[in-house]
Amino acid sequence: MLLNVKQRLLLMNVLPGEGNYDTLKIVRDQQALLGFSEEEHKNLKMQRKDGLIVWDEGAEVSVDIRIGEVAATIIKRTLRQLSEEGQLQMEFLPLYEHFVEGEEWLPNKQESNVTIIAEATVEPKADNGDTPTLIRSTKDVMGSRPAAEGAEPTS
Repeated sequence: MLLNVKQRLLLMNVLPGEGNYDTLKIVRDQQALLGFSEEEHKNLKMQRKDGLIVWDEGAEVSVDIRIGEVAATIIKRTLRQLSEEGQLQMEFLPLYEHFVEGEEWLPNKQESNVTIIAEATVEPKADNGDTPTLIRSTKDVMGSRPAAEGAEPTS
């Protein structure tokens, strides 16, 4: 899934900080994939200012990141819950439309021009380089950790 900086930060903030063991392992793995490498931090000139994450939008490049089936289910459930509680914000709308309503993912170039994420709660993590990046669509990722919370039963 091709994601810009803002979308990666938003998705990291959607992933829960509590749940069962299997779910938290999947969340941790997904956060590592969504996180930023040292090189990205340097190139984007990422900084934390007054609880906000800022970056150089001119240096931004979208990155293809694998979103697993269970992680997608967790994201979908969280976005649906935010909507039901009237807490869904405008910046989450494209993510909601993709994960909840099943719309095809077409990253909007205009969205990447936003340089500040309010109330960022996840500290960007450096990539240790151990995780190879596989280029696959969200639909191709089906089958990861079916025992975790939110997984569809497999036959």
